[in-house]
Amino acid sequence: MTSLDPRSASASKPEHAGLRDARETDKLAVYIAELWRRRSWTWYVASSEMRSRQINSLLGNIWHVLSPLLQIGVFFVIFGLVLEVDRGVDNFIGYLAVGIFVYQFTQKTVVAGSKSLVKYERLMQIVSFPRALIPLTTTLTETLATIPAYGVMFVMVTASGEQPKLSWLLVLPLLGLQAIFTAGLALVMARAVHHVYDVSQILPFLFRLGFYASGVLFNVNAFLEGKSWRVLFEINPLYCFIELNRAVVLDGGTIDWSLLFNAVVWTVVVAVGGLLWFRAAEDSYGDR
Repeated sequence: MTSLDPRSASASKPEHAGLRDARETDKLAVYIAELWRRRSWTWYVASSEMRSRQINSLLGNIWHVLSPLLQIGVFFVIFGLVLEVDRGVDNFIGYLAVGIFVYQFTQKTVVAGSKSLVKYERLMQIVSFPRALIPLTTTLTETLATIPAYGVMFVMVTASGEQPKLSWLLVLPLLGLQAIFTAGLALVMARAVHHVYDVSQILPFLFRLGFYASGVLFNVNAFLEGKSWRVLFEINPLYCFIELNRAVVLDGGTIDWSLLFNAVVWTVVVAVGGLLWFRAAEDSYGDR
C-alpha cells in the first residue's frame, strides 16, 4: 500500500523534500500556497496508490466497476420492468448507467475521504504538513479510479443503442467540476469523522437517502411536472451533476443552464467553505 508519509515520498522523490508546518501562519493564502507547492507530491501518491491497487488488488479493481454494473441490472429489473418507473425515458439502461456512475463517484470519494484523517492519525502526530493534503490526495486517488469506470459507462451506453457523440467529451470538465465539489465535501466529513467517528456510520444511510433524492432511478421532469417541490431536486447538487452528465451523454449536449449554474455555485460554496471549516480545526488533527 502506498503511504501518505511525506518522508517516504521525499526519499524517492528528492524534489518533494522540504516539508514544513503550514500552521506557522494564520493566512489562508499561505496555507493554499503550501498545498499547491505539494501538487506534484499529491499526484505522485495518488498515482502510486492506483498502481498499488492494480498490482495487489485485482478483485478490488474489478469490483469497483462490477458493483455499479450489478446495481444497474438490479434496478433495471425492479424499477424498469416490475415497477415501470421508466416514464419519460427512451433509454432506461443508459439513463441508469449515467446516474449510478456519477452518483457513486461522489459517494465513494466522500466516504474514503471522511476516514482519511483517522487512518493517518499516527502520521500527523510525527510529521508536519498541511492536513488538508490527506483528504485531497484521497479525492484525487478516487477520481483517477473513476476514469476507467466512466469508460465502462460509455461502453454500456453504446451497447444500449446510443451513438458516440462529440458532446461526450464534455464529461471530462463536468468530472473536474464534480471532483472539486466532492473534495470540499471530503474535507467537511474528514473533520466531522475525526472528531466524532460515529459520523462515519451515518454516512452510508445519508448517501442511500441521497440516492433516491437525486433522480438516479426516475425522470424527475416526468413524475413531478407541475409540482412545486420539484425545486428540491433542482437545488440538489448531485441531481445537477447527474442531469448535466445525462444531457451531454444521452441528449447530445442540450444543457440546462440553470442546472449548470447551480452546480457551479454549489462547487464554489462547498469547496471554499469546506477548506475554511477544515482548516479551522487544523491544530487538533492527530491530537486525539
